[in-house]
Amino acid sequence: VSAQRLSYEEIRRSPGGFEDVVRAISILPGVAQAQPGRNDLVVRGGAPSENLYVVDNIEIPNINHFGTQGASGGPLSYINLDFVRETAFTTGGFGVRYGDRLSSVLDIDLRDGRTDAFGGKATISATQFGLNLEGPTSESGSFLLSARRSYLDFIFRAAGFSFVPEYWDFLGKTTYRLDPSNSFTILGVGAIDGVSYFNDSPDNRFDNSRVLGTAQNQYVFGANWKHLFGRGFMTVTLGRTYVAYDGVQNDSLLRPIFTNRSKEGETGLRTDAVVKLSNDGTTELSGGLSAKRIRFDGSLALPGFVTTFGDTLNANVSGYSTIGYKGASYLQISEHLPAGFQVTAGARLDYFSLIQNDFVFSPRFSISWELSP
Repeated sequence: VSAQRLSYEEIRRSPGGFEDVVRAISILPGVAQAQPGRNDLVVRGGAPSENLYVVDNIEIPNINHFGTQGASGGPLSYINLDFVRETAFTTGGFGVRYGDRLSSVLDIDLRDGRTDAFGGKATISATQFGLNLEGPTSESGSFLLSARRSYLDFIFRAAGFSFVPEYWDFLGKTTYRLDPSNSFTILGVGAIDGVSYFNDSPDNRFDNSRVLGTAQNQYVFGANWKHLFGRGFMTVTLGRTYVAYDGVQNDSLLRPIFTNRSKEGETGLRTDAVVKLSNDGTTELSGGLSAKRIRFDGSLALPGFVTTFGDTLNANVSGYSTIGYKGASYLQISEHLPAGFQVTAGARLDYFSLIQNDFVFSPRFSISWELSP
């Protein structure tokens, strides 16, 4: 009950899912939205910052447009559902491959492009329009491309709104099979979010003074090498994620009263391996290593606060920068026993350079029983 696998078609047909890969899992048992209309998920009572997103073996802090800094939510996902093969959503009992989160793991597996011919698709949905292209690059390769844009700015402007949110997103993936035992993929995802203000009248300037607008640019890049051998396979992944926040709120005279400009980047390398130890496949051993370099740059400006004693307190930070390192290693063994039982035991060791207790050891154990086929 802790793990749910959803295919592309199940997500597309999900009631209220709006063909959004994150919105589709918000209706599963144990999952709630922190507020309606946003993908800030509360899983089994956890916080929206405790959810992990993994896309093609690349860990991504947030896969949503207009994301919440420090958390994992936003109005809608920028992952194109047309390119999703399936998702695996786990709300408890994580394997040791996953760490650094408490509530859930959403693992998204993207499909490869078609190899028989070139094809495309143009779409208009409730919030956006877009274009998909895919096809072969050679006898052993294929590609996927998509670009989407919101059209809410046209509707908001025609309705007389004083501000308009707008966004773009892009996704590209290419796959090449070197030989029957080796394949190589490259993935790139980008999202551009912004807010336009129409301050052409005093009323609009007053209305906009109550709006905190956030421009947000982000990208994901990853390369995967997968190698098959006698009784198993291994995967090596190089990934890079980056997001830049530019939040500002002005008063009715267009003077800034709050600014938040920060950049967050992660570069990581990981390798995973799975091996069948027994001839009948009942015993499986898996393990892996990962390392990350994380950098944060930021500046923050808040209006001065006057205390009851007449003192003025300022919260202005500029030029703040820090670099941290994360590492992890894990090992897990799983055994299928008679009568439908399966026992899994493993351990994970995590390292984070920016905390006092920088090493954390996590043992894990689970048992399951298949009542019937």
